[in-house]
Amino acid sequence: MMAERQHPLIQPLLTLSDEELIKAFQDKRDRGCYFIALYCRYAALVYSVLQHHGRSPVQVDYLFAKVWHGLFFSFDLVEFTPEGVKVGDEEARSLRNWIVNRTATLIQEELPGIEHITYVLQDAPPPLWCYLEASLAYLSPLSRLVVVTTQTFHWNLERVRAYLEVQGETYSLEELNQHLEEGLARIVEYLPPDICQIYLMPDLASEPPPAVQPTLEELFPNSGEEVGTHVDSAPTASVMSSDVSNTTDASIDNLLAEWERILSG
Repeated sequence: MMAERQHPLIQPLLTLSDEELIKAFQDKRDRGCYFIALYCRYAALVYSVLQHHGRSPVQVDYLFAKVWHGLFFSFDLVEFTPEGVKVGDEEARSLRNWIVNRTATLIQEELPGIEHITYVLQDAPPPLWCYLEASLAYLSPLSRLVVVTTQTFHWNLERVRAYLEVQGETYSLEELNQHLEEGLARIVEYLPPDICQIYLMPDLASEPPPAVQPTLEELFPNSGEEVGTHVDSAPTASVMSSDVSNTTDASIDNLLAEWERILSG
């Protein structure tokens, strides 16, 4: 669970203070190592809090990922004050206390049944998942649509084309395939280099990432059982946006509702 802690890019950061790590995370957007260092520092604490509430291991992993997804998008708002930390309207004596409070709040939420959770922590560590989601946000709307429908819901391109035709948009299979290939390639390109080095090229820990990035198949295996799925987030932002194994056409249509407005506008 904490293999990142041993990486040479992370080990030196573990001696920094919370404030130094948060400031670096906020100021250096092209690096993911600071978020990983915070994850290494507090992941065990968060996991322990979740375990003490009697959830099943599958639900604990699900909540664990949700906590870190929320923290990823909240760390931008963290301010250190003489009294502790302030995050929007929330205040706490320390970053540690604030993280525990956030975790406790999430525990109160209703969870899907175990049979509906397909998230696998080992396949999609929260830092990698969060940066993949942020990378996906840079894609064009159509590329995002094609990537999400093919990689998350395993639609073939013919089905994507038929769906778009119903929405009044006509594309050839060649055009959609180009959007798919370019979209997946761009996702890897937009990832911070240290995220690639830590998660996608573990054998090159002491070397800078090469110009040639991992292949599309290596990053997104074409199987829901091979890749950890996204945990309950905005559908426009994640390649791994389904946590329900028997996804229905209705849920897919809900996920694509925003794209209908974009593509038909």
